[in-house]
Amino acid sequence: MSYEMDRPPDLFAVSREVIKVYWSIVGIGLIRIPLRAFKNINSKSDLISLDTFWQIFGAVVLDIFDSLGPIYGKGAQVILSRMNESTRQKATRANLDRIYGDWPPIPFAEVKKILDKEIPDWKDKLEVEENALGVASVAQVHLAKDKKDSKEWVIKVIKPQARKRLHETLNAINQIISIVEPFALTKVSKRTLRELREMGDGFRSELRLDLERKNIESIRAKISTKKGVIYIPGTLDELCNRNVLVVERIRGVSLADLVQNKAKIDENIRKKLAKGVLKEMLVQIFELGLFHGDPHAGNLILMEDGTVGLFDWGLTGELLESDRKQIAGILKAIMSMNMEMLIDVMEEMAADSDKEISRARIKKELNKVARMVLKAKESGEKVSMQKVLESSLKAASKLGIQVPDGLLMMAKSLLTVEGLAKGIDPRVSFKSIAAPVLFRAARPSIRDVIKLTTKAPSLAMTLLRNRA
Repeated sequence: MSYEMDRPPDLFAVSREVIKVYWSIVGIGLIRIPLRAFKNINSKSDLISLDTFWQIFGAVVLDIFDSLGPIYGKGAQVILSRMNESTRQKATRANLDRIYGDWPPIPFAEVKKILDKEIPDWKDKLEVEENALGVASVAQVHLAKDKKDSKEWVIKVIKPQARKRLHETLNAINQIISIVEPFALTKVSKRTLRELREMGDGFRSELRLDLERKNIESIRAKISTKKGVIYIPGTLDELCNRNVLVVERIRGVSLADLVQNKAKIDENIRKKLAKGVLKEMLVQIFELGLFHGDPHAGNLILMEDGTVGLFDWGLTGELLESDRKQIAGILKAIMSMNMEMLIDVMEEMAADSDKEISRARIKKELNKVARMVLKAKESGEKVSMQKVLESSLKAASKLGIQVPDGLLMMAKSLLTVEGLAKGIDPRVSFKSIAAPVLFRAARPSIRDVIKLTTKAPSLAMTLLRNRA
């Protein structure tokens, strides 16, 4: 479903986007860095300190991303979450972690105009603080107190410039897709274009705060019977609409501060936190089927009672049970590097797609994945699960096997969650936490049980030999 307003196609969308990117990077960078450096020159030495330079550089980079808009900002968040320790330290030195929730704010007068238009009686019910509580790439939030009972809430509004830039960038992407689509003859290229359109719809849905409220209601209902570390704040429905969202205020330490080592907690608590957050995010994807599409560290807060508040549900993904089962099966096979298991899953996916594909043909296509894994092992490199997953799904597309919708968002979410957990505790094992969740999600079918029964004698002999 697309949320873009009806409008005539912009024939110059791509050229405008290229010009915008050029002037944002070159114009802002070449002008603001020298100007700010000049203002900070030490009069005695005619130099600026290295720390000051990094601060200037980081501030200008954020200005550039603010000018480029939300899609570029989301990409930067993913990159930041996947940095190694050395690179992350440099990013911290430049305060680039501000990209999680400390963007340049829009004036409060503009916020009041939005509130006056959307909820005219807001002044009778809430007292809103002038200074922004947080500013992200798309939205801005302010602390508010209920005038009757002093309960704290957070009001979220969409930044008008962010809305404008998001549509401009997506129009450019859509124009590129329209140009390339007639030449997309392979199944992989068609899937890539489909995923780009899906990504665009996901970004547009972030502009619909009424959809975010529905997402919150849905996930709260799904986890209400599960006791875990993740907490989803409730909403004040009477003051929520398409352009304004009022949610419960949660207090604590941002996980972005933990990842950047700006906040200190006990090492044992840190380990438990990394495991708990990783496990429950995987449960959202593979057991609940409704998951947070942008679970970066800036969207989570560690509260005093040890629970973690997860907010900003504008971008969510959803997978059918059959799709979750198949993706879980693929990940299980990848983690154990079991190519036979991976072929089994591909066979099942082919059967569900009404495709008759021989096992030999599937194995031939997956040999490319096996060679990639073997090459990485021989060179002593760590095999990237993300690359193996992507390669496996590309193989499925080449074979004509239907790949689940929502997969692009799921892959991005998995990537971000793994980076988040590693940021909290670099020693956390994705494999050990994911294995039981994936086993439950990829629960064996009757066909799997029959296969296991036929293999039981050889498995028993193997077990006996190992014990001997």
